[in-house]
Amino acid sequence: MQIIGHQNIWKFLVKSKKAGKISHAYLFSGPSKVGKKTVALEFVKLLNCENINGKEVPCQKCRACKDIDKLSYPDLIFIEPSKKEIYISQIRELIWKLALEPYSGRYKVALIDDAHLMNKEAQSALLKTLEEPKEKSIIILITAFPELLLPTIISRVEKIRFSLVPQKEILDSLVKKGFSQELLKGLVDFSLGRVGEVIYLLEHSGEREKIFKKQKELDELMKSSLGERFRYAKTESQDLDRLKITLEIWLRYFRNQLISSLRNQPTKKYLKKLRKIINLIQDIHFLLSKTEVNKKLALETLLLEF
Repeated sequence: MQIIGHQNIWKFLVKSKKAGKISHAYLFSGPSKVGKKTVALEFVKLLNCENINGKEVPCQKCRACKDIDKLSYPDLIFIEPSKKEIYISQIRELIWKLALEPYSGRYKVALIDDAHLMNKEAQSALLKTLEEPKEKSIIILITAFPELLLPTIISRVEKIRFSLVPQKEILDSLVKKGFSQELLKGLVDFSLGRVGEVIYLLEHSGEREKIFKKQKELDELMKSSLGERFRYAKTESQDLDRLKITLEIWLRYFRNQLISSLRNQPTKKYLKKLRKIINLIQDIHFLLSKTEVNKKLALETLLLEF
């Protein structure tokens, strides 16, 4: 695994380890798929690697590092949602495991991915452990929505905020690894700085092709007649899940258009149009999730602005 971006965060973690100032709990928050989990796993390696070199960089070759990558390391407890929720039973098992001595490493580390999906009972159970941390144990909460965690949990962890990674940095790093710059350019633009998403799409050609197909459809729609747009709205609105995916791809597309246009002194009229389309897509996406909105009518309203 390689960290792309977030070098200030990594330097801070390395410095903390060198100084022996490891916190008993961390909150890794920030946009989804920016690399929070990758940094967390590299931190586990840093803490428990059997053969760290002089620069405090995990070796990537010892058994501990390989097992951590596979989430099969005995001193790593990985928790993720079960059926879109993290239950108290999962946290109770985590607490029991943290109470045991490390099996082979220096620290027992618990990673709770999508920590905001802990239900109230699970968060309350975790709080007791955060108040009375076990020696040689570390908890890392990973979330894109820290506001959904109890304030008492947030007050007891060291907060580390992740940001989107500059697109050029993602592009340059992955080109060095041998990926095609032509392929990467479209994926990096689509990701808007979410390096994890770029890597996922590189590894899943089917998902990648779906996105490229939707982007091509959008280009054709913007040149089409009103009648063709309304026919598209009728077909696309019949499947809610598909419509949500379409809107997400369109949102990324128009955000990229807005970012690109700002470099080229666009007219106020064009900027106003892009912002209106972006706001409309966001509003429709929200309404689809929260209400019984007329999907076809909502999509027709949006298509009128193209």
